[in-house]
Amino acid sequence: DAASEYARMEDLYARKLWHQLSLAIAEFVTQPRLQGTDGTELAELYENFIKHFETKMNLLALAKLVIAISRFFPTERAKLFVSSLVEKLTDDPEALTLCKSELAALNLKAGDAAACRSLLDEAESVLNTLAGLDTEVHISFYATLSAYYKLQGPAAEFYKSALLLLSYQPLEKMAPAAAATLAFDLGIAALVGKGVYNFGELLQQPVIGLLESTGAEWLATLLRVFNAGDIEQYEQLISTHRAKLEAQPALVSNAGFLKEKIALMSLMELVFAHVGPSADHSLSFELVAQRTKLPVDEVELLLIRAMSLQLVRGEIDQVEQLVTVSWVQPRVLTHDQVANMSELLQKWKVQVQDTLSFLEAEAPEFGHDANF
Repeated sequence: DAASEYARMEDLYARKLWHQLSLAIAEFVTQPRLQGTDGTELAELYENFIKHFETKMNLLALAKLVIAISRFFPTERAKLFVSSLVEKLTDDPEALTLCKSELAALNLKAGDAAACRSLLDEAESVLNTLAGLDTEVHISFYATLSAYYKLQGPAAEFYKSALLLLSYQPLEKMAPAAAATLAFDLGIAALVGKGVYNFGELLQQPVIGLLESTGAEWLATLLRVFNAGDIEQYEQLISTHRAKLEAQPALVSNAGFLKEKIALMSLMELVFAHVGPSADHSLSFELVAQRTKLPVDEVELLLIRAMSLQLVRGEIDQVEQLVTVSWVQPRVLTHDQVANMSELLQKWKVQVQDTLSFLEAEAPEFGHDANF
C-alpha cells in the first residue's frame, strides 16, 4: 500500500541509497492507483521529498522522473514543471535534450508549433553530435518530431521521422491504440509523401500486419501494390475500396499525384526487372507504355519526370523511341525482389562462365593466364 511505499522510500533516503531510491520513486509514479489523478500527490512528493536530494540523483534519472510526474498535470502546468528543471541540467546534455524534447511536445500540444520547432532544433543538434545516448532520449525526440510533421507537414518528413521512431521503439512496445494510429498514418504518408518512391523499409516493419489486424487491410494491400508498381491492381483497388479511399482527405487531394507516383514506381520496377546479362538496359517506349498503362506519346514526359526526380538516369532517344537506363535509385528490397535479384545474379554467373569457356576454347593462352 501507499504507506509501505513511503516507508520504503524514507528508509532508502536515510541510508543514502540514491540510485535505489530513484528506482523506487520511478516505480511509485507508475502505480495504477495514481493513474487518472490530477498529480497532486506526486507534486507534493516532489516538493517535500525529492527536492531535498535531487542533487544526489543521476540527472537523466531525475529528468525522466520529472517528466513522468509532469504527465499528470494540465499542459501549461506541465510546461512550467519541466522548465523549472532545465536550468539545473546545463552540465548534462543528455538529460537536457530529453527535457527539451518533452517541452517541444508540450508546446505542440498547446498549439505553439514555432516554439516546438525551435526546441526540436536544439535537441537535434545534440543528437547529431553525441553518440550512445539513452534510447528514451531518441524515442522522445522522434515521437515529438513525427507529431510535429503530422500536424505541420510535409508528409515525407513525417514518414522519415516515424520510421526513425520505430527503429528505437517498435510498434509492439507501444500502446495498442498508439501503434495502430502510427501504422495507419505511416501508410498514408508513404503514399502521398513527395520523394518517397520505395516502401521496402516500411514493408519490413510489422506495419502491414498491424494494418491487416485493425481493419485497414485495404491500406496494406495498397502499399504492396504501389511498391510493386502494379497499375492493374491499383485500378482494381480503387474500384473495390472507393468509399474507404474517399474517406481519406489526403488521398483525395493527392489523386493526381498518386496516379503519377504509381506510374513512376511501375517504371522503376520495369527497369529493375530488365537488368540482366542479356539486357542492354534499353527499353522501348512501347514497353514502358504497356507497363505503365500510358499512351506512347506520354512516355517521354514520364521518363523526363523520373530523371528530374533522380529516380533513374539515362538517355532518351526520341527518334528510335528508346530509353537507355544507366542507373536506378537504390532501393530497400522486399523478399520477392531479393529473390529476383538472386536469379539475375545466377544468370550473370552462367553467362560469365560461358564467356570464359568460349575464350579458353578460342584463345587458350588467354584462359590460362586469366585469373578468374
